[in-house]
Amino acid sequence: MKRLKEQFAELGYCHIPQFVPPVLLNEWADDLHWLVATQLKRFGLAASEESDPVRRLSRSLIALWRAKPEAQSWIYEEVNRRPWMFELASSRLLTSWVMEVLGSERIAIHPRLLMIISMPGHEWNVAYWHQDRFYGPHVHVVAYIPLQNTGAFNGGLMVAPGEHKRGLMPHAHNEALSGKNKWITLPPEVIASFKEQRQLELMAGDLVLFDGLLPHSANLNCSEDVRFAVSLRYTDLTDPFFIERGWRWEDLAEEGRRALARKENAP
Repeated sequence: MKRLKEQFAELGYCHIPQFVPPVLLNEWADDLHWLVATQLKRFGLAASEESDPVRRLSRSLIALWRAKPEAQSWIYEEVNRRPWMFELASSRLLTSWVMEVLGSERIAIHPRLLMIISMPGHEWNVAYWHQDRFYGPHVHVVAYIPLQNTGAFNGGLMVAPGEHKRGLMPHAHNEALSGKNKWITLPPEVIASFKEQRQLELMAGDLVLFDGLLPHSANLNCSEDVRFAVSLRYTDLTDPFFIERGWRWEDLAEEGRRALARKENAP
């Protein structure tokens, strides 16, 4: 644990392999598949019969998305309310790791329990280079757990090791992505200044903990399946900034707030 804490401090992230066992990943996928299959039935469509639970979820969600593009957001919102998401976010094993890297025993879980749902070839929701701190400027750690193997082939997580030490960087609209993507990103000249851009090759169930200041990026999912990953955020309740705010979470940068509020069906 000491080595991983040192890695977190130096690189801005640490990697814990095989954090979630396959049986649990499959249970999550089965639960989400029920949601998707229920909506497919509503529209007279058949769910996938793939034997692999995550692949089955992916295939069924693609079928639902093609029939009703807005259905992706239905699943995205409902994931935030699944009991297993609360169990995971508050589990002693995960919170102990978070407390270790934060150096605090007083932590809080961000109320949005997120599942990243990256549709094949769909760029609007791809979170290109940014810092999570831009959307919530206080000390926090992000826990990222992919449900399947991820890497360059399906747009998996990239990081800029050590760049978290530079603090909060400017974010701006990328004109090259105008109309194609909803996110505010780090400017090209800032990205070009990174000493390294590292593609993380992760196995299903791996855990990555990263600093809210670590620049990171997804990329376009060029595979034939949806990429799924849990993303949970934690903050240090002893952080003076957070104490001064009365531990309120309503501290999104205004530009960030507007970006997050944009509609899925925008052009």
